[in-house]
Amino acid sequence: MTTGHPPLAQVVMVTGKGGVGKTTVAVGLASAAASKDGRAVVVEFGDGESGRRLLHRHHEGTIEHVVIAPQDAVARAAVPLFGSAILAKAVLGNFAFKRFLRATPAIRELAMLECVRMVASDHPGVRVVVDMPATGHGIAWLRVASQLRDFTEKGPLFELTDRVCKELLAPGRSSIVVVTLPERLVLHETLELCEAMEKQVGVRPSRLLVNRFPVALPSRALDDARAIAARGETPAIVPLLRALEARDAALTDADAALEDALRRAHLAPVVLPAAPVDPTPAEVVRWLRAEGAA
Repeated sequence: MTTGHPPLAQVVMVTGKGGVGKTTVAVGLASAAASKDGRAVVVEFGDGESGRRLLHRHHEGTIEHVVIAPQDAVARAAVPLFGSAILAKAVLGNFAFKRFLRATPAIRELAMLECVRMVASDHPGVRVVVDMPATGHGIAWLRVASQLRDFTEKGPLFELTDRVCKELLAPGRSSIVVVTLPERLVLHETLELCEAMEKQVGVRPSRLLVNRFPVALPSRALDDARAIAARGETPAIVPLLRALEARDAALTDADAALEDALRRAHLAPVVLPAAPVDPTPAEVVRWLRAEGAA
């Protein structure tokens, strides 16, 4: 296990299970880059509402928000294959080809990777942070280019996949940041994801972020609450005591899960503390910088 954090590449892909805070971390990483270099890009898939809400709320005017819809990605990536936008549109609009695309999600995933590559190419020297699909699907997403390259061997599709592999997925071209929660099962699945990335994709994550880690209770808070409850003079202390005990148990479990991660991971986990409300990108930047991980 290493104790330092390797530098991040131009393209940073943020992945993890749904609901772990991927988008918040992605915007935080972009905020850190923008505050240092003056510009950054966040790439989001789907409708882009999550990233738009964060960026609008916190007025990150130096961050460009690129939203990529799967169908638009296919159309954009197809232009070099067919030689013209008009021909690509005609082929993609064909009923039979539409059915083919629905049956082969790998083509859409490749197209989205190509769009990320094009965004990075259009922004030389600018940090591009990608809010990736959830784990599991994310592994397939990273493998699709090399698999299709091996399958095609030559021709326009081979050239596209080869370009994605060399310019986006090759070592040093992009970094993977994996976000997880401190719950034992979630963290265990995330460690399996990291191991699978290295074995199946040949990519070692650059950061493992353990988000929403329970904050330690104030000194003697639990002992004082138990002492007051034992006297039986203040019934209102009972719900508070239960809440404090639950928080203490969550912290104990999180500490044990983190120790397991420290034993198994090839890199030191970065701990982001739990907050009463969703943290702002600025707070995420502050935490990441404190850990030397921005």
